[in-house]
Amino acid sequence: MNTQDLRYFHTLVQLKSYTKTAEHYNVSQPTITAAVKRLEKKLGGQFIIRDQSHKSIIITHLGMQFDEHAQAILNEISVAKAEIASEPDNDIPFGLPPIIGRNYLPKIAPALFSRGLLPRLNVIEHGSYDLRKMLLQGDINLTLLGLTSLEIEPAIKLHPISHYPIEIIVSKKHPLAQKKGVYFKDIAQENFIGMTQDYIHTQALDTLMQRNHLHLNTIYRSPDVMVIKSLVAQNLGVSYVTNLSINKNDNIVSIPLLDREQPEFILAAATRKNHIFSKQEKELWEVLTKDN
Repeated sequence: MNTQDLRYFHTLVQLKSYTKTAEHYNVSQPTITAAVKRLEKKLGGQFIIRDQSHKSIIITHLGMQFDEHAQAILNEISVAKAEIASEPDNDIPFGLPPIIGRNYLPKIAPALFSRGLLPRLNVIEHGSYDLRKMLLQGDINLTLLGLTSLEIEPAIKLHPISHYPIEIIVSKKHPLAQKKGVYFKDIAQENFIGMTQDYIHTQALDTLMQRNHLHLNTIYRSPDVMVIKSLVAQNLGVSYVTNLSINKNDNIVSIPLLDREQPEFILAAATRKNHIFSKQEKELWEVLTKDN
């Protein structure tokens, strides 16, 4: 089966036009027609119906079903190319969310250094959501992730490392600073300083707002937890962060939530289930998952 035929077919399903598909690839319309006919003959089904009266095409149920398989095949080919292209490079592309990079990586850095892995890490810093996409696309083969649930894409292999509560943080001058615990509804009237949408904290926050049927007065959002902690320390508002990111020099107070079934921050190592480790990647995976 010609993989280019799969590309032609998938684009045809998207554009629903032989003319636009041919223009997209700078080929003739008969080239696209021939590719579809080859696929239909090979697999024994009708994928496309041409509606001459309306000058349009109809994708059959079989055609839609086959397109799902075509996308999976093309994605696997793309991942394979990325893996092959990166093989000669001794560096290890390694996904690392900012909060985990600042607060967890230093704990395992000695083990990485002793194995000669630390200088070889090509750290790619993004939020966990983006890193999951990069992992599936083959841009990286290993990453640490922050999650609120282990139920994610089935093609990803996860190894949970640790669980951290997500807590309310306030200034030491804030009235709530003396509390041993608060309910989420207790911050409904507070000025709130949040993270941007690509952080799992925001997803966890959305879950709590839905459960409590309330909205927060968000006055500012930042992708940098250091900025958020600084603003909270100045008593400009309260926030909601994993206690993995909190240290004794932050000049803030973290307060546990008392709500039942609240989200937590799960730190996990991740790779693709079908990826075969190189020697160095295997060593890195062993360090990440040791004693966890």
